[in-house]
Amino acid sequence: MAKSYESLMGSLGRSVFYRPERQRIRELLSRNSQPKLLIDGEEFPLFDISMNGVSFLAPGEPTKWKIGRLTEVSIYLNDEQLYRGPARVARAEQGPRGARIGLGLDTGFLDLPEIRRKDDEKRLEHELREGPSGIYRLVPAAYRAAVSEITHFLSFYRRSLAEHERRYRAEGRDGFSSLDLAKRAYEAIHTRWWELQLEASRAALECLADREVLVAAKEYTEALVTPIVLESPIGHRAYRKPLGYAGDYQTMIYYYNNAFEGDTAFGKFIHKFFVGEYPLGVGVRTRKDLIVDLMEMEHNRVVVRDGSDASFRVVSLGCGPAKEVCEFIARKHEWPGDVTWTLIDQEEEALSIAYRESRRQIGKWNSRGHLNLLNLSFVRLLSEGLPLQAPASQDLVFSAGLFDYLREPRAQSLIRALYDLLAEDGVIAVGNAVAPNEYFWATEFLVDWTLLYRTREEMLRLAHTLPDEAERTVVTDASGAYHFLLVRKH
Repeated sequence: MAKSYESLMGSLGRSVFYRPERQRIRELLSRNSQPKLLIDGEEFPLFDISMNGVSFLAPGEPTKWKIGRLTEVSIYLNDEQLYRGPARVARAEQGPRGARIGLGLDTGFLDLPEIRRKDDEKRLEHELREGPSGIYRLVPAAYRAAVSEITHFLSFYRRSLAEHERRYRAEGRDGFSSLDLAKRAYEAIHTRWWELQLEASRAALECLADREVLVAAKEYTEALVTPIVLESPIGHRAYRKPLGYAGDYQTMIYYYNNAFEGDTAFGKFIHKFFVGEYPLGVGVRTRKDLIVDLMEMEHNRVVVRDGSDASFRVVSLGCGPAKEVCEFIARKHEWPGDVTWTLIDQEEEALSIAYRESRRQIGKWNSRGHLNLLNLSFVRLLSEGLPLQAPASQDLVFSAGLFDYLREPRAQSLIRALYDLLAEDGVIAVGNAVAPNEYFWATEFLVDWTLLYRTREEMLRLAHTLPDEAERTVVTDASGAYHFLLVRKH
């Protein structure tokens, strides 16, 4: 299961002083675990849990929960008591759905691996006893029909391509490559594959209105279709989520490469479709182009204002491989003054790739560019803001992919912090996948890649807490898959 960005620790999440990692209940436990938290006999919904404490949601104001207050806590999982003992209120803050209260255990600890093991065993018992019938009954008939057609379509071509791949190799055909077969298959069937996905998205709309039905429909899809697309590198990466989320730097590299990748002809076909034709994949490249154009425009503005001594300062938040920087340098080569990029990501490997490729371009053209790299977990970013950046110091701050995962209150708070970083006339550019759209099925249902799609009006709402004089516009990238909120500071 994908982790929310708010819970992704990154390499610096526990630096300096160790604090036991908190895990969201929905990420730690199965959907049928029935966790319960009783405080002095009253039940509250659990939010997250760590070895030495829990947090929960409570109605009313957080001031009702006095810091240091001693309470009696009981925690149940699958109707089995996991813990009972005293706990103290450690924090109380306002959240988007009421007060969020953190408790520290006075005695004992919560053994999270053992809790997960017990939950897994209960889940196994449930699955062996109930089988798939409970899921099947919940899934609407129209959606089952759409998934059945897709399953047959993909299974047919996976078997067909595998057979012909073996035949060509057995015949010892000179120069045979699975790439040739993948290209033939792509030309022949990619249009129908796209049509089937659109039909699945339309059928899936019925599932979105009910959480239980949505969960069942996703499990149904993951049982039938997902194992087939795991033969493609991007399908495997997005679904398995080795870094905790689907859209990591390697996924972005797949999109940028836009190539036939994979070990088999079928895997190459699936991979190429999702990187080369699927709107959210195409949009990764076109939103990059939008940012490069914006960077060039803002750089020209600063150069016109400050002349040969111009100092242009840029922050890229969730930079990934930082293709925007490389392409800006490759396009401009040299410029008056200097440019300083601050690249921020929670993954060290992403920063390593960004640094290596950007330095290569700087060295190639002997450009007057400088790189600051900041390895910062999203937990710290969202809770503490951006360190090491002085207020009113940046000419451009952009984030192409982070806000797809942030709820509105978090997104508004972060945009306010980014706005404070801007120098006079500076710009924030925040990207977000477009709503409504007709292609959400593949990400949400096929590889469990949940994005928060936003309309133009919802994008403007993200800037709601900014000063009135801030200039706000929303533009759409060339693919039509991503909105960008542009905010200029006056």
